[in-house]
Amino acid sequence: MSASASTTKTCTSCLSCWLKTLYQYNHCPGPEWNVMCRGCCEYDVIRCKCPLQGTPVGYAVPCCRNAINECDPCIIHPGCSVFENCKRCNNGTWGPRDDFFVSGRYCAECRPGWSGGDCMKCGGVIHRQQGHLVLESYPNNARCEWTIQVDRPFNIELRFMMLSLEFHQSCHYDYVEVRDGDSINSRVIGRFCGNSRPAPVLSSGSSLHVLFVSDGYKNFDGIFATFQEISACSSSPCLHDGTCILDTSYTYHCACLAGYTGKRCETVAVESVCVLPPKPTHGNHFLVYGPNDVLIALQYLCHQPYELSGNSQRTCLPNNTWSGTPPVCTQACREPKVSELVRQRVLPPQVPFRKTPVHKLYLSGLGQHLRSEGPSRSPPVLSSLPPGFHHLYTHIEYECASPFYQHSGSSRRTCLKTGKWSGRHVSCSPGEGSRGTPCVRPLERTTRDGKLVCSGALVNQRSVVVAAHCVTELGKVYPLDAAKIRVVVGKHYRDDHRESKALQHLRVASIAVHNNFDPHILDSDIAVIKLLDKVRIGEKVLPLCLPDNQKEEVTPGPGLVTGWSPLPDSSLGPDEKARVGLVHLAHVVPCEQQYARNGVPISVTDNMLCASQRPNYGPSNICPSDTGGILVLPGRGLWTLLGLVSFGYDQGECDPELYTVYTHVANFRDWVQSNMK
Repeated sequence: MSASASTTKTCTSCLSCWLKTLYQYNHCPGPEWNVMCRGCCEYDVIRCKCPLQGTPVGYAVPCCRNAINECDPCIIHPGCSVFENCKRCNNGTWGPRDDFFVSGRYCAECRPGWSGGDCMKCGGVIHRQQGHLVLESYPNNARCEWTIQVDRPFNIELRFMMLSLEFHQSCHYDYVEVRDGDSINSRVIGRFCGNSRPAPVLSSGSSLHVLFVSDGYKNFDGIFATFQEISACSSSPCLHDGTCILDTSYTYHCACLAGYTGKRCETVAVESVCVLPPKPTHGNHFLVYGPNDVLIALQYLCHQPYELSGNSQRTCLPNNTWSGTPPVCTQACREPKVSELVRQRVLPPQVPFRKTPVHKLYLSGLGQHLRSEGPSRSPPVLSSLPPGFHHLYTHIEYECASPFYQHSGSSRRTCLKTGKWSGRHVSCSPGEGSRGTPCVRPLERTTRDGKLVCSGALVNQRSVVVAAHCVTELGKVYPLDAAKIRVVVGKHYRDDHRESKALQHLRVASIAVHNNFDPHILDSDIAVIKLLDKVRIGEKVLPLCLPDNQKEEVTPGPGLVTGWSPLPDSSLGPDEKARVGLVHLAHVVPCEQQYARNGVPISVTDNMLCASQRPNYGPSNICPSDTGGILVLPGRGLWTLLGLVSFGYDQGECDPELYTVYTHVANFRDWVQSNMK
């Protein structure tokens, strides 16, 4: 009895000591490293190493008295229920302190590729279109097996992005083994180790078996591989945009686009039948195929605003030639729609000839010998067009079907090379009983007999805006040689000797003529001169502002025209100055009507403005139609470039009631700015 009481007392004190010792080493992962025996034992301290830190630490381990009263550790005592002393979290992060007792886990999170309480489980069956295999680091004596599966009839491509295993010539130690199938008994494709990534592995079926093994010696970084579902069509075997169609996982056939044939659409079908003719200028053609990819015809189309003249289709004849003659793409306009109240008369295409100040000068005594160089008026030979289309420079005259109806819009419209009609829409309806003059920026152009002067507008220190007809050959669209053009700024008197100090003579770097410039209609009559020299801005040299907005509308009202007469005025001599005068902007329709009444039918396009000096303004010292001038709009201290003198009447004397036509600069604001850079 005394011995029993002594033993109970000892166990109680030992238990207290054990608990104290247990929590003394709280830097270890948790109480799962301490195992309990029976309730009545003594305790001792043995040493082991934590798997992460690798440093020796003490663990309180229970022990029991044996028959000769010696304390044996519970791990060898036959009466103890013993757990493993030092557990391992091989490839993971240690879990909470009590996690082992609650759920049997002691690893909170495993590294990629590993699972389980000890992070030693790996592998499994993966069935998806694409994915990856990863083992980030690995312990000794590990073994992992994966089976990768995709849907039939697809195959699998396995690529190793990283391979870091112990190297051996025959891969006997640590290795990855890939088999062509779904089990360990399938055919071996390859066994890999070391650091060199192998070539992509392809399966012959819809599954791959992957085995990873490590021995008990060295550890490395592990493996990372990706896989994806592939087929015979995955690598796009069909050429020239052909469509790949699977027959089986290994075989396919290509559906070829028109013009190609062969197993991979590698052959141009037209080469074996009819030689492909060239495409039409301003158009295209397309191949038309019949059964068995046999070329049977060509279909022709034209780009806008061109229309097809001739047959739209040609067939491939048995003698390997094309039927008919190649069609051509001709500039044309679709006929405007008008109501039944409007009567129209279509006039044959006739190239007009506008009288610009430059033309008048050439055709006067200065340039009579150049008269033959002007545009030819001989009627061209025209091809046929589809119904409802008209050739370039076709004119349509309009009038109301009844004298009791009121006409609105243009009485004459012309087909422009942009594919649009000049003028305004036609309809008929029942009728009822600041700081002085802005500095002029003249341009000079040298001819054989003297200097031809045109006015331009300085818009920045290296750019001048001018009418295109001033810097092109008569009837041509390409610019003159830049070396033949001289720009003078700061000029007030025609005689250079009157103000030699203020003049700046500048060289020209290049000339940009608008792409839509028509030298006959004078549509888009605008150009930009880029200067090689930089203009010095001063009191007599100031740039003009461009309109605020592209396509800005201009309402009837006053404007200021300034410019030079092409020829000097002998009555003024050295006192001749740049001319300035007020004009009144008017609507397009009365402008067209006035020209028609005077026997000069014209078409005013959307890119033009009309203005005259009367009836709103009195006499002026300027005749705009005989001046290569500019039209500006004053306001709030700023001068805005509104127009460039384009053409007018061929009159011996200036009539202030006649309209002059100007280029509408606002329509070209964006183009001018792009050529100022």
